[in-house]
Amino acid sequence: MEAAVLLTVHNRKDKTLACLESCMSQVESMKAYGRYAFSIWMTDDGCTDGTADAVASAFPQVNIIHGDGTLYWNRGMCAAWNAASASSPDFYLWLNDDIVLKPGAFSALFEISAALRHKAIVAGTAEGADGAVSYGGRTRKGRIILPDKTIPVGCDIFNGNLVLVPKYVYERIGMLDSFYSHGFGDYDYGVRAEKAGIVSVVAPGILAVCDRNSGIPLWRNSSLGLRERYRALAKPTGRPLKEQFVYDFRSEGLIWAIFHFFSLNLRVLFPFLK
Repeated sequence: MEAAVLLTVHNRKDKTLACLESCMSQVESMKAYGRYAFSIWMTDDGCTDGTADAVASAFPQVNIIHGDGTLYWNRGMCAAWNAASASSPDFYLWLNDDIVLKPGAFSALFEISAALRHKAIVAGTAEGADGAVSYGGRTRKGRIILPDKTIPVGCDIFNGNLVLVPKYVYERIGMLDSFYSHGFGDYDYGVRAEKAGIVSVVAPGILAVCDRNSGIPLWRNSSLGLRERYRALAKPTGRPLKEQFVYDFRSEGLIWAIFHFFSLNLRVLFPFLK
């Protein structure tokens, strides 16, 4: 069975190379079993730090799709997914380029997928350098779910850092929704899967290392002026109000979407509010 590894990158050359090195180690380990073949599809979203050249030199087997710097995470992943789908692989494996995989990570994902007859989404959990869980499966309200040591645990949504999507799922709900630019696509995919009757689970154990993005968002930074805060909110890496509203509507319905729209605006206007 063929698995297509998908990632999108922008100006994080050293992290990208470290991620791909850990990925290749997983691929070589999995090849020994003779059950899976892998291809890797990377969107270079307008990198100016030589990432694409460095990857092409160190890992010539990586298929590179070139963006113009405006795709961000979600649309960059869509570009990689579109390219990979031409060969109709049996799995799509999302991988963030700032993640370093632990030994056996891919094996754990595929083992759980096989136990669920390759009909479920399987999310992997990452921890930061401090040992605290950083990314993985979550409840609908966004609370991260601690993985069990031996069995999969159900989740509602998930971060897109390390996620296995079988062909069965792709054929029913498609790929990430390109309506979103950056940060809502992974959560939205979990919501769409649940509505389609598709199970999402968290694989056992901690499978990777990835530090959480820290700090106060610029749109809540009281040292900035109101106009600057609204500009930060509107950026793909902020909380674009239209994208937020659509996600909230799909996830929790119209009343919550309207309430959250006003509460976000209040937090921009009065950044000291919790």
